[in-house]
Amino acid sequence: MPRKNSVSEGLIDSVAQNLFLALPIFRKRLLHMDVIQREFNVPLSHVQVMAMLHDNGPMNVSEISRRLGIAKPNITPLIDRLIADQFVERRRDEHDRRMVIVSICPLGVERLMEIRDMMQELVAEWAVTLSASELKELNESLRTITRVLGATLQQKKET
Repeated sequence: MPRKNSVSEGLIDSVAQNLFLALPIFRKRLLHMDVIQREFNVPLSHVQVMAMLHDNGPMNVSEISRRLGIAKPNITPLIDRLIADQFVERRRDEHDRRMVIVSICPLGVERLMEIRDMMQELVAEWAVTLSASELKELNESLRTITRVLGATLQQKKET
């Protein structure tokens, strides 16, 4: 695969190895998504959609698809399931009747807050093993990951 910049192979290999090592840690130790899915019977992809709608406001299916990096045909059944669960609703845009807008419902907000509360409790449980400076470093690292990869993925989709 051609590289657009002059990043060393060693650095690329190191990033790949660190990702390989970090993914299981994120899934099991940090996020405990298995616990959350079992407790709330809501897949991570559904939680991501509800969180995005809650934090950013209503948006169309194409925007949800683009932001999550999930193909539009795969988003539609996900949205349908969230509608069936009464977590989100679909409506026509007032300004452009051709456009369908998805927004989170009060029940969706309630469930999302329950999930976020549980995630906060789970983080609080393992965070006691870290010093304040380690926790701050982790938080800043996660912000950096979100900023760097979010911008990179956004640029890739726009090209």
